[in-house]
Amino acid sequence: MKILAQSLMEAIHISHATKNERIPLCQTGLPVPSPSMFGRNSIARQRLYAVSDSNALRTLLRCLKLVPITGLISLVLLYILYSIAEYKFTNWLFAVGYVWKPAFPRSWRILLLSLFLVPMVAFLHLVWLSLHYLVPTQYQWWSSDSLEERELLGARDDQDYDLGDIEDPGSLRPNFPHQAPRHHLSFVWSRRFMFWFAILCTSLWLGVHYQQPGDVRYLPLIEKANAHPNRTGYANQEKVFIGAMFYNNQDVIPYWSNSIIKAIHYLGADNVFVSIVESESDDQSPALLQQLDDRLETMRVQRRILTNDTAVTKPHDLWGNYRIDFLSALRNRVLEPLVENGGYDKVIFSNDIFIEPETILELLNTAEGEYDMVCGMDYGQYGLYDMWVLRDKRGRLGSAIWPYFFDMEDYEAMKTESPVPVFACWNGIVVFNADPVLPIQLRSNRTLSNYHLPFALPATHPATIGPNPALTPPVRFRASAPGECFSSECFLLPYDFRRVFNMQRIFVNPRVIVGYEWRYYIYFKWFMRHPVLKWWIEKVYDGAWMQKAVLVVGDVKRVWQWDGGDCHPW
Repeated sequence: MKILAQSLMEAIHISHATKNERIPLCQTGLPVPSPSMFGRNSIARQRLYAVSDSNALRTLLRCLKLVPITGLISLVLLYILYSIAEYKFTNWLFAVGYVWKPAFPRSWRILLLSLFLVPMVAFLHLVWLSLHYLVPTQYQWWSSDSLEERELLGARDDQDYDLGDIEDPGSLRPNFPHQAPRHHLSFVWSRRFMFWFAILCTSLWLGVHYQQPGDVRYLPLIEKANAHPNRTGYANQEKVFIGAMFYNNQDVIPYWSNSIIKAIHYLGADNVFVSIVESESDDQSPALLQQLDDRLETMRVQRRILTNDTAVTKPHDLWGNYRIDFLSALRNRVLEPLVENGGYDKVIFSNDIFIEPETILELLNTAEGEYDMVCGMDYGQYGLYDMWVLRDKRGRLGSAIWPYFFDMEDYEAMKTESPVPVFACWNGIVVFNADPVLPIQLRSNRTLSNYHLPFALPATHPATIGPNPALTPPVRFRASAPGECFSSECFLLPYDFRRVFNMQRIFVNPRVIVGYEWRYYIYFKWFMRHPVLKWWIEKVYDGAWMQKAVLVVGDVKRVWQWDGGDCHPW
């Protein structure tokens, strides 16, 4: 038995001396033990099995050291967290009615969720490494790279692996596991800690500085105006008429009201008029608008806020031009105080949207005020929402995802976030010069030309033309005339500006981001404007498959052209 034990010890010593090179006993020249050598000595047999089990465990641990277990655990953890987050996020994002998924590329969602999950994984790793440092580790043999980490954190392995009653003092007992230099292992721990700490700090910094400078460049002015309000405001003393319509918008009105009031503090209470029409609502919209009315009264702002208004009768059939006639009448009712009295230079007309006060200023100051009409970019379950109205400068349909326009000049403008010339737009909120909707005698005579139109009005157009734009009767919101493409009243207003008054300076401002539902508003206003996501969308994705996100109302093969550009076939 002593000969057998000594042989096994020498074999183990050879294995240890060769540093991970496993040499079978049959190749060492030592006798290979057989069952007959043990006879009925069960104790020796148990000890040999213990030696075998111990060697197998050591071999397994050494093999596991060759695999980056911590990296695999990180990936598995990230995958599990991502799967849960994507399930929850997708259900949240796509929960309302029909959502047009081409407007929400999956790569965008993956990167967005990763921005939230990577710092979580980094934090968990930092906690784990800290616990390894602070908590005794003698029971952490199962962790990855445990043989190094135990030495790294100061734990010593002084266990003796007894093979039995070996009386030969010359036997070489293996010092297993081999102890690595402490300074090297401390460096390994520090390197890992600093790696995850850097990821966490970078993620937090990007999270804090997520806003684009161009999106908030007017925020300091808004804050100053609201901290020190005065009746003349801080703007250029332009007179601004603010109009809006609401219907069942109790979720939107409080946010919209706060933004409008903050913008009014900047424009000056003496320089604005607020006109709002609400009708047919069966939620808290009338009560919320009454609260807004009270706040405006306290500020002594001129206004007309109509709730539960019945002046415009809602038709039973809200299809086709019946619906457009109804909406046109409501919008014209909003403009009544302006049309009756004049006295304002510009009109802000807002849909039922979420918007920031600094975004309103951004829209007003587009192209330093050198425009006839300028629009925002509204987002919803279809991506860029108002695709029925929006046309590029050539009158063509656009895409619901970035960069939205196919013309190279428009693409370059979107990259620099410059105003993009378009044929027509509305997209949630607009600003336009007031003169085209004012009676001739109430106009400022500063924005309309005194020269003849350089082109003939289309035969299908219902307007009456004067000798020049300055003497042409005002236009109104209207429905399509016979022979025209069936269009929204919001499309026909900029179309009439072009054709009746030769007002060609119509733009979309890419920085003016608004939304109809909170989930889509924050998705496009803040999530998609995150520096990492913005870089991905504009530099990597870069309009890939945007042709698949062209939203056509009707059969795409039946799109036709008319004087107003591409026409949805319906």
